[in-house]
Amino acid sequence: MSKNYDNIRVYGDLESEIFLAPKGTVLPEDFEDPTTPFRGMGWLSEDGIDLEVEAEVEKFKGWQGGTTVRTKVTSTDKTFTAQFLEETPGTTSIFYGYDEDNDVTINGDYAKIDLPESIGTVARTAVIKFKDGDVTKYLCCEEIQAGERGTVSHKNDDMTIYEITFTIVGKSFILSNAESFVGSSS
Repeated sequence: MSKNYDNIRVYGDLESEIFLAPKGTVLPEDFEDPTTPFRGMGWLSEDGIDLEVEAEVEKFKGWQGGTTVRTKVTSTDKTFTAQFLEETPGTTSIFYGYDEDNDVTINGDYAKIDLPESIGTVARTAVIKFKDGDVTKYLCCEEIQAGERGTVSHKNDDMTIYEITFTIVGKSFILSNAESFVGSSS
């Protein structure tokens, strides 16, 4: 049996971040933070990023005794939830579903943001950077779509947080410099 403490991760160092770009932006294939048109989304809550992979499985049973003889994955959903702490056009345009280029008017010292009556599909290309000391992992997603949104608190004893659950649609991959993947030991 092999146990290696160096393979245990606690992600969330200061350099961890979510980078978003318009849907269709080419994903990076190198091991550097993405640049324009990607935009860093700033501070996230201490809850971090919860990745969830849900697989629905059909179980087939044999006639003799009703024992499971085979399983088959019939559908898969990959999602992640993030809680954005910074109230910026990047965050609020995804949360409310407005177009930053067409629905914002700057009037001197203030901006008027026209919110849609109904939120349509809000999609982006995403790179999520997970950092744990010298180990960096990028989750690169060809397309993410904003789904459920959390309650946005506006009170003097709580932070204003924009919680959004995203569904990963299409191609996604991980880039990692972890020794367990790139080194000779596993």
